[in-house]
Amino acid sequence: MALALVLVGTARSEQAKSLFSYDGHVWRGLTEGEKVALLTGFLMGGALEQGMTLSPGQDMARLERLETMRREGRLRFPFAPAVYKARLEDFYFYQDRRSVPLYEALFLINEEIRRGAIRGR
Repeated sequence: MALALVLVGTARSEQAKSLFSYDGHVWRGLTEGEKVALLTGFLMGGALEQGMTLSPGQDMARLERLETMRREGRLRFPFAPAVYKARLEDFYFYQDRRSVPLYEALFLINEEIRRGAIRGR
């Protein structure tokens, strides 16, 4: 019984953090697979949210609109998870940036990439 109480107490104290509380400290503690999974989920969720809100109507029409947006590079986060992962590794290399929330770092990085792409055209 005592062991069960200890295990329950430990489980409660290690509850999953909100994704909004993830920062560079958490990022650096993730495995490579966890980083890719996190970014893939973030990018897919963002794309679905963007595609579904811009295109009212039937689900298939929304999915077709989302695919068109992807092909045309009009998604808010249009780059592959590996691109964002590499940029996050660079961003969080510096200790003074590790308290920046992950979502904020992703928005900053995305804007930096987009500005560079626009200048390069």
